[in-house]
Amino acid sequence: MIIKDFQLNKIISENNNFLCLLLYGPNEGLIREQINKIIKHINSKHDFEPISLSGKEIDEDDCAIDTSLKTVSMFYKGKILVLETIRDKHLPIIEQVIEDIPDQSVLIIKSENLTKSSKIRKFFENHKLCYALACYEDDRKSLIQNLESFILKYNLQIRRDVKNYLIQSLSNDRMINNNELEKISLYIANSEKELTLAEAKFLLNDSSSQNLNRMNENVMNGNTLKSSKIIHKLLSEGSSPISLVRSLMNYLIRIQKTKIEMKKGNNFDSAIQTLKPPLFWKDKENFQSHCLKWPLQSIESNLSKLMEAEISCKLNSKLASLNCEKSILLIADRGKQYFKT
Repeated sequence: MIIKDFQLNKIISENNNFLCLLLYGPNEGLIREQINKIIKHINSKHDFEPISLSGKEIDEDDCAIDTSLKTVSMFYKGKILVLETIRDKHLPIIEQVIEDIPDQSVLIIKSENLTKSSKIRKFFENHKLCYALACYEDDRKSLIQNLESFILKYNLQIRRDVKNYLIQSLSNDRMINNNELEKISLYIANSEKELTLAEAKFLLNDSSSQNLNRMNENVMNGNTLKSSKIIHKLLSEGSSPISLVRSLMNYLIRIQKTKIEMKKGNNFDSAIQTLKPPLFWKDKENFQSHCLKWPLQSIESNLSKLMEAEISCKLNSKLASLNCEKSILLIADRGKQYFKT
């Protein structure tokens, strides 16, 4: 049967004999967090032995699951078996194990995103003894909930502006987010002072932020090849497609504001004084070049296209990465005409 995240604790608590779960989706970090939660909850009452098996191991021995669950241990009351890289071809073996209902056993299948046509997904969603939990990428609501839980757990003092920065900067992958938040907790451990915005930027504004800045510069310089490489790197490291689109949008908005001030008769140095946050001195040369060479009309046209791209990413998460890259590289391609060598 299909369950939601908030139902998981109750299901774990009420199942004392056999528990069978499918955890699937694109949020690898959330899946691992849920598995750790299950293991921790069960072992708070009894000692269960955690075991992992891969689809390859099952291919080599089709009795591997049954053997792992039924082997008697002198030191543990039961078994928690986590299966990874499982495919539809393994379903008959899993069905047989579930029919036997092994005592004192927890069977967890961990998988990437599964389509509605997936046989494993259909089986778990329809079987009365099994549970299917989808783990999708964190949206703004879940990011806020995770951040608030983190603040409460470590009894931290964090101002609203810092919270907003964290929400905008964090990834949509739970595991990456937790690593970043853990970094913050270690930094301010045993300290009664509030985390400042500058400190938050220092802690999070490492490779991801630098790569976003590099992406914006290469896009505006019309360098499609370098832009593509940075986009792939950012997405592979867990940055959300929407964060990439918004980063470029914010950069274009700053160019737009500067060009409008320059149209009023202000020189470049005077125009950038209106920007908040202020322009970093190391970025000044590139930013000035982009302001001078890109026409205001083209900036505003591309802003509209990026807004459409953000909406597209929100409506179709499966194609979000593709739509993000396509939209950004189209702008980079237009930039070639303004930066001809």
